[in-house]
Amino acid sequence: MRNPFVRYLCIASVSCLVSVECNVSSYLQAEENASQRNYSDCHIHLLNFLQRGEFLNTDEKFPGSKRGEFDHQRYAVLPVGERWRRVAGLLESMDRGHIDSAMVCGLPVFKKWAVNETYERPDGYLDNESHVLLARDSDATIAESIIEYRSRFADNKKKIAELNRIAPFLCAFDPTDLGAVDQVVQRIQEYPGVWQGVGEIMSRHDDLTHLQLGERPRSNHPAILRICKFAGENSLPVSIHHNIAPVSRPGLERSPVYLDELIELFRYCHEEPGSGRRSTEFIWCHAGTSRRVQVENLPYWIEEVLKVFSEHVSIDLSWVVWENYIKNDLENWAQLIEKYPTRFMLGSDVVGGVSNAPKELSKFEPLLERLKPETAKLVACDNFQNLMNEMSERRRMTNLANGEGAGIALKADYSFPEYAHMPRLRDEESFVRSRIMQESDNSSEDYE
Repeated sequence: MRNPFVRYLCIASVSCLVSVECNVSSYLQAEENASQRNYSDCHIHLLNFLQRGEFLNTDEKFPGSKRGEFDHQRYAVLPVGERWRRVAGLLESMDRGHIDSAMVCGLPVFKKWAVNETYERPDGYLDNESHVLLARDSDATIAESIIEYRSRFADNKKKIAELNRIAPFLCAFDPTDLGAVDQVVQRIQEYPGVWQGVGEIMSRHDDLTHLQLGERPRSNHPAILRICKFAGENSLPVSIHHNIAPVSRPGLERSPVYLDELIELFRYCHEEPGSGRRSTEFIWCHAGTSRRVQVENLPYWIEEVLKVFSEHVSIDLSWVVWENYIKNDLENWAQLIEKYPTRFMLGSDVVGGVSNAPKELSKFEPLLERLKPETAKLVACDNFQNLMNEMSERRRMTNLANGEGAGIALKADYSFPEYAHMPRLRDEESFVRSRIMQESDNSSEDYE
């Protein structure tokens, strides 16, 4: 070929075709690996910000699709006796996506439709500036769905055994209420044998917590300290969302100024070896990230946390952490994970739409491909399962299990100590209460 320009075009075309073929081949290989890989999902919300969600509707008993959706984010209402469909739909999605086990919870808030936002009803918390309100019934909805599933398939051992793949967590409480731990205890006593963890606790969740009324939750708030100490004492892992930094303008990276609050919680719930007590197990959601949270060198900060707390802190890789951090920094994240192979786990963070969980988990295939095969298996599946199995065994050893099931059961007379883990002086330290007690003692002596 004498014309050098034509020769250049031919070479360039061949190179381009080879590149495209390689990219397609890599993509197909990743898809094949994803279809063959088994997962665990450490982060599923069965309900959305309207407290609705997908369910099995293949018999078309209810309006809408085979998932019960009749409009975007709008799902049919499940009456009493039909709520088992929510669990059945979850298990079907898990089967389709090769998801062996999953943490499931409701959603602790719902989106208010305010009178000054009448143009369009909001579906999610960012749809308008209306507040989000506490959804105290969210846990009950999840528990009733599980109980109805048990009842409907009581004679089907195979279907009942499928419930062992689901780890329900409690989330529907006010994380700034010092009495919230009592609500957690109440739900456990109301639904013995159902619950296996606490969370997702919403703390420093940018717009979401800013839209809440009253106090803003933070990880070192005494109400959260009390809940997490209760969880640790009763072998319940805690899933917590706590942004590592405030939101910022595009391109402006912030220092991790919120991290100290989370570290205070980790320290408070840490127990030294030989103390006879167990540290609370934490799952830190999204590695501390969220929308518009930009931190320079996030892997460095995650490693610094794990250097100190890897004994009882795991990192949830879900939601925006893939797109905003991991996707374009695969090598650094792979190196970090190889240093702490048992402390990372995958989550989909689907909100009501459980059928999307397999797609969300498969996004992490390029990262898993960078890891050693044994590490990839741990991150994709085993780490979450191992944590839940360990917690379940601890509860059995301390008589906190409900029969053969993995869920916790508390005695009917159990109550969390009224003033435990509170920023409150002991009676003998309080100027007022010490004198009231002294007067009470003197009165008793006079009476005698």
